[in-house]
Parts: sequence; C-alpha cells; structure tokens
Amino acid sequence: MKVVKMLEIGRELLKFMSDNGLRRDDYLFIGMYHEYEYRRRMHEKYAVTVEELSQKYKVSETTVKRLIRRLSREV
Repeated sequence: MKVVKMLEIGRELLKFMSDNGLRRDDYLFIGMYHEYEYRRRMHEKYAVTVEELSQKYKVSETTVKRLIRRLSREV
C-alpha cells in the first residue's frame, strides 16, 4: 500500500487531530496520562506526580505538564 492511500484512509481523523492541536506522537503518552489520572485520584501531589512521570518517561517536567494539559482538553 502506498503512503498516499494510507493518508486517504485516515484523512478525516488526521484533519480532526490537526484542527484540535493533537500531535502525531501524543499516542506514545497515553499510558503516562492514565498513570497521572490514577495518581491524582490517589491524592498524590501534582508536583510529585509530574516529577516521577518525568523521570519514568525520560522527558522534562515541562513536557509532562504540556502533555497533561493537552490530553486533558475536551474536543
């Protein structure tokens, strides 16, 4: 299958994602977001959660905060 065919198949979803500020690599952090939600439900402090997720996923704390903000948004 050619790339153009794959793009045609997913065109509507890709357009929706683009229009709503989703990035192509956001799917890599779905597990991190679920872990964040779980820890917050367990009343773990935000700063502690962000720091530990940053270390576990090997990204900066700022990146974790941005991902949480982006993945928490309603579309």
